[in-house]
Amino acid sequence: MSLRSGNKIEILAPSGSREQLTAAVRSGADAVYLGAGAFNARRNAENFSSFEQLREAVEYCHDSGVEVHLTSNILVRDDEWSEAEDLLEAACKLGVDAMIVQDVGLARYIRTCAPDMTMHASTQMSLHTPHGAAAAADMGFKRAVLSRELSKAEIAEITAVSPIETEVFVHGALCMSVSGQCLFSAVLGGRSGNRGLCAQPCRLPFRAAGDRSGFDGCMSLKDMSHISHIPELIALGVNSIKIEGRMKRPEYVAAAVTACRLMRDEGEVPPDLWDKLTAVFSRSGFTDGYFDAKRGRGMFGRRTRDDVVSASSALFNSLHPLYKNEFQRVPLTMELSAPDISKSAVLTVSDDADNHVTVSGDNPRQAVKAPFGEEYGARILGKTGGTPYYLDKFTANVGEGLTFASSQLSAMKRDALEQLSAVRRAPREIQFRRGCAGSEISSRREFGSEAPRLRVVFRSAEQIPSDIDGVEMAYIPLETEPSLMKYAADMLIKRGIIPAVEAPRGLFGEEDNILKMAITARKLGINHVMIHNVGLLPALAEVGMNIHGGFGLNVFNSRALDEFSRMGVIDNELSYELTLNQAAALKSSQPRGLIIRGRIPMMLTRNCPAAASPRGCAGAAKEGGVCGIIDRTGRELPVICRSGCAEIFNPVMMSIVENVAGRSAEDLPLDWVTMSFTDEDDEQCGMLINEYTSGNIRRENSITSGLYFKGVL
Repeated sequence: MSLRSGNKIEILAPSGSREQLTAAVRSGADAVYLGAGAFNARRNAENFSSFEQLREAVEYCHDSGVEVHLTSNILVRDDEWSEAEDLLEAACKLGVDAMIVQDVGLARYIRTCAPDMTMHASTQMSLHTPHGAAAAADMGFKRAVLSRELSKAEIAEITAVSPIETEVFVHGALCMSVSGQCLFSAVLGGRSGNRGLCAQPCRLPFRAAGDRSGFDGCMSLKDMSHISHIPELIALGVNSIKIEGRMKRPEYVAAAVTACRLMRDEGEVPPDLWDKLTAVFSRSGFTDGYFDAKRGRGMFGRRTRDDVVSASSALFNSLHPLYKNEFQRVPLTMELSAPDISKSAVLTVSDDADNHVTVSGDNPRQAVKAPFGEEYGARILGKTGGTPYYLDKFTANVGEGLTFASSQLSAMKRDALEQLSAVRRAPREIQFRRGCAGSEISSRREFGSEAPRLRVVFRSAEQIPSDIDGVEMAYIPLETEPSLMKYAADMLIKRGIIPAVEAPRGLFGEEDNILKMAITARKLGINHVMIHNVGLLPALAEVGMNIHGGFGLNVFNSRALDEFSRMGVIDNELSYELTLNQAAALKSSQPRGLIIRGRIPMMLTRNCPAAASPRGCAGAAKEGGVCGIIDRTGRELPVICRSGCAEIFNPVMMSIVENVAGRSAEDLPLDWVTMSFTDEDDEQCGMLINEYTSGNIRRENSITSGLYFKGVL
């Protein structure tokens, strides 16, 4: 008979330290995610820095029936590749169950040199569309960790057609930005969120321009909690529910895991536990605004004094019982054989992973009173306290009139469980071939003595100057009204300039519309498009567009260039976070370029910060319009809404025009450079373009060189 049943959806818990790991496992998590060394998005967490620490963590989890997902979800520089290989080798030797990856270059390497290693596409890849999941599958991923900003309907749309598993965050902190699309911390302090060192500057005081309510948290969202929606996520076919919080206390992890498990298995969370979960960490409570598609002012919140005071020592102590004992999640089948009093008893124990151990014990003895019965045997052998095991099925073949003392059965059980744990802890090694054939970077072609070509990106077609010249390619928004798009395309073609469109970075629920707009652009004579999200690759390739990769793809190393080339991208704009020297050192035959002037896009968010104002977005940032937010120094950061998202720009113009003008491609190995325009008018655009192409550079006031000389950590 079966004594217990489970639920298939996975509860995935954070483990930033050994204490957190223990809390996650003992409170009932099915899997944990943890970092090792510097290649993970929480480098400030304690993590598992040595091979021995990682080995102990993997052994403990595997013995307990818990999977280990190793986070390697940062962008990797070319000079760090040996360290990345060391991490992959360790992961393969220890048999971790999956690696969570952001960098497409690293994904390419893992797919080639460790093809049996399971890869999960990090939320840092900004996957939030059906085609995004398909693109992840093409890169070899087995699971997509979806963006936090999705609504229930959008999650349903993705899971219904996804060729791979889906994972959804259900509890924890909400970044203001779409993950993978934030440069705020990098630009302000050199601590890159794409490199695991975000300093969370968005939690500092910011207010919407014109807002006199006194609220200065327009860049700070409440923590999310979708725990009450877990039954809905199960119904949608989501494979894993994820808790954020590798920097938080073990008590937080235990409370969140327990709440998720109870909601999954029993359909409710006791009010007392919910109150404790709120008290242990929140920012003025929780929000499910993204899931319910009720974005707006109600999602914003700051951590108040009351929030801090509520997290008392007494509260933490009250949560310790949640992870005091091992969680018994591993079902066992036990078979006891003792048909003859003259022979030793044999106990065979097997688990749900098809591991088997057999031990011998004392001979049975003649029963003085009641002979052996299965109920008696199950009661003694089922006492597995202090272990992750529970007795699920028990059968016995004991001779008539025979029995055992409870101590005899307990001794056999103890020996069997020790042997079974040793089997379960043994590494499930995955084959890894360092520097294997096919993993090489393609040879970089020779760059000539000519200067890199010039490309320009306009926020609107109205910015195109009437006398534009000396430009190879000009982008206008894909959403441009068709008659204006046609006018712009014809004008550019007459000037010998390739007309192109730029797709938005945020694609939430917009895939069909973007596909229709791309078809329209093709009909109007435009067949080049820049994308910032891998989710557009499959659809736009079907339309027949020539695809150019934008900065939002976070191309940070040579292998990433090669991978996008394989996927059909013609050329790539490099990451804002590379220095000029790092960009120049990149290998690969894939053409590449760099933005040399424009406002740095600090953040892409689905909840416009102007929505935090009592007046909301109305009268502030409209689609395509510009508003602003004010930081604590009084500077105004421009905000532009596009395709249902808001982009927040650096108030200081970035320009390295003086540093690159007149340099040859041989000296600065780039195929083109880009000037990007946001709030300039057509006359300003024309003047700046003409200055660059003529070589008569006029130094602009109050500019920054961005990260091109100082780089990021």
